[in-house]
Amino acid sequence: MKRRKFKGLKILLKDYYMKHWFFLFMYVFILVLSSCAFFFDAMFVAKMIDCIMNTGDYDAALLNAGICLAITSFAAILTIVNTYFQKQLENRTKLDIQQNILKSALEIQMKSYDEMGSGLIVTRLTSDIDNLSVRFTEFANKIVNILRKFAYVIYIFFLNVWLGSFLVGVIVLTSIVYSVRVYYLKKYKPEVLASAEKVNSKIIEVIRGVKDIKTLNCTDNILEIMKKDQLNYNKKDNFEWYLGSTLYQLSTITRYVCNFVFIFLCVFLLREESLTPLIFYTCFIYKDNILDFATVFGDLRITLGTAEVCASRIFSIANPTFYEVDHYGNETIENFSGNIVFKKVKFSYDNKKDVLKNASFEILPRQTVAFVGESGCGKSTIINLIAHLYTKSAGKILFDNVPIENLNKDFIKNNIAVVNQFPYIFNITIRDNFKIIKPDITDEEIFALCKETRILNHIKKLPNGLDSIIGEGGCQFSGGQRQKICIARALARDVKILIFDEATSALDNASQKEIMKVIESLKNRMTIILIAHRLSTITYADCIYLMENGHIIAQGKHEELMQESECYKRLYNTDKTYAETAK
Repeated sequence: MKRRKFKGLKILLKDYYMKHWFFLFMYVFILVLSSCAFFFDAMFVAKMIDCIMNTGDYDAALLNAGICLAITSFAAILTIVNTYFQKQLENRTKLDIQQNILKSALEIQMKSYDEMGSGLIVTRLTSDIDNLSVRFTEFANKIVNILRKFAYVIYIFFLNVWLGSFLVGVIVLTSIVYSVRVYYLKKYKPEVLASAEKVNSKIIEVIRGVKDIKTLNCTDNILEIMKKDQLNYNKKDNFEWYLGSTLYQLSTITRYVCNFVFIFLCVFLLREESLTPLIFYTCFIYKDNILDFATVFGDLRITLGTAEVCASRIFSIANPTFYEVDHYGNETIENFSGNIVFKKVKFSYDNKKDVLKNASFEILPRQTVAFVGESGCGKSTIINLIAHLYTKSAGKILFDNVPIENLNKDFIKNNIAVVNQFPYIFNITIRDNFKIIKPDITDEEIFALCKETRILNHIKKLPNGLDSIIGEGGCQFSGGQRQKICIARALARDVKILIFDEATSALDNASQKEIMKVIESLKNRMTIILIAHRLSTITYADCIYLMENGHIIAQGKHEELMQESECYKRLYNTDKTYAETAK
């Protein structure tokens, strides 16, 4: 399939710039007006020279010089005014792009995130968008420059058609040379940006894992792993720069040759008396500006090429052809009870090895259910499927007998909340962390939720109360306190299904008991799903599902499984022994 030329820039113009058409119109209008000013400036400069060198009318020369001053001052004022429209258009467009692309990024399936890493998204939403903004400013400046030089070309045509024609030929020739440079830029620039993106992604991962890197004392090993990608980036970047520099110098040599031929042509015309010294002098003044036409035009094409690369990378995030997005239906369930049924469900993260293998079970409304088993048995996969973070490979998942794929996004997200082992808390105030979940929540409601999760007393002791900043990763609070805040935050939407994925496994025994009391207090209010390694924390569950290699091999209450399942009994006794040893 043939690739559409400048597809990314067309999206940028149609979907973003045209949205702010007034600023775009004023910006372009003032650019054109500025170019007209430069044309008249060239004309009055020529008249000033004529008055000095030919007629000797010095008063007229001063008048023309004053007119030139007025024109250039007017052009400068236009530039100042146009800066306002330029920055308004640039920043409004940048805001729209970041908002829309970030929204699209949040709709990409988790499987795609697993493959590409979050660093790629961060790079495209920061570096590429900033790069696109820079290219916009460069583009604007080059357009003004080109229009000014175009005015000079037209004026020289009026002065001497032979010199005008020659300069047009020079523009065509140097443009061809620049076309080669643009071709190779478009060919190699994406590879350089992709390599840079990979390096940036690794850097972001290192910064995120700085605590573990310090404690594991693996700084040198991490840097060595990164060095391979950095060297690969350096190799591609060096090659692109060397090639670009070589082609640039070739275009410079071409310009020098054309400059010599221009002088040769002028001498010939002067000898033939087809050119006067005054016209020669005037043309010579503007000659360099016109010879730069191809350079500026070529740089404009390079700028457009770079902008297209950045735009294509940015907008690919919103293109389902590149990254598959989450799919939802249009149905909702009135008076949803919280019933969940899995029928022979299969799932694979890599489309090769099934993590779930014909998993079948039912979770009754307001029931507290736990999934247990050794690491890798498929426990977390089940909750990922229930929360619609991933899509099943086969089988059926039913909510009150309605297939999950038929339900709309708002229904699923508003009825399910997940508290993870290491839940993400935004580095903003406690109040704002709740307002992210429920914008109209009141302080009284927040206090009630915090009281329910046994964190209110601690919050009241803080100097700023609900206005206290959480800190990076919730560093201002202990692990148990973070979990309590996250549970309270999850309850803010009055969900029907509340999932705890290893919510206590990273906590000390005292904090673990506190969190378990909070969870137990929620029993029978909603459907609660627990994922746990420590079996001693889920003995009160209404039903416990024991998993092994993607299969459910036993189910029942704790007492029943202790009697009927040797595997469960072994896991429980091992956990109990570990807990007693830890004490």
